[in-house]
Amino acid sequence: MVVACQTATAAPNGYTQIPIAKVFGNGVADFALSASWLDGSSTVYTSQYGLGNWFEVGFDYQAAPASQQEFQGNAKALLVHQPGRLPDIACGIQALAAHERGEPYLVATTQPAALGISLGFIHPGDTQRGVLMGGVAYNASPKIQVVADIIGGRANYATLGVITALSQTISMNLAYAQPNHAGGSRGVLFNIAYTFHVLRSRRSSGGTPGTTPSKNPANGAPGS
Repeated sequence: MVVACQTATAAPNGYTQIPIAKVFGNGVADFALSASWLDGSSTVYTSQYGLGNWFEVGFDYQAAPASQQEFQGNAKALLVHQPGRLPDIACGIQALAAHERGEPYLVATTQPAALGISLGFIHPGDTQRGVLMGGVAYNASPKIQVVADIIGGRANYATLGVITALSQTISMNLAYAQPNHAGGSRGVLFNIAYTFHVLRSRRSSGGTPGTTPSKNPANGAPGS
């Protein structure tokens, strides 16, 4: 997941800027570099790890701008996983730091073969009330996924991008960001991630044994 603001806000497991109701399988890890060029530029290093096929935890480091360098944490729990009957539902918190109260959220994600939809509610740290968030992901090919998402509120963005699988373990996301209000700055978001198995498991939350999960394991992709 790409960072779409001047602070590190997201776990790797999501669309461009919103978290989705998917978690990495037990023993699956992800390391990523995210960069954004909006009002200014920012660089964030992220990590994520799956526990027990229903929970993931992550730690992020915002390296730039220098005035906002800090470590942040995030966590997500899969509440509902009943393929073919209900959308996956997850809750979590992101942007959790020593001087930040974090951003709690609740999100549901559908699981069809080609087109996935996520809809949720998030409480951004820069607002006094929660806002809606949503997104869609379309599997254009086995290696290319077109994604669009939005977080409500004047201070946030809508994005349109492409996630490309460069190999079985490396993926790249490049997206255009459009501000929700006329006075905002348009920009570009970039993310490159390395996803791998620390522990091999016979079971994963919807994945295929012996495969490496996609960075964005929506829509029935390995690791979903």
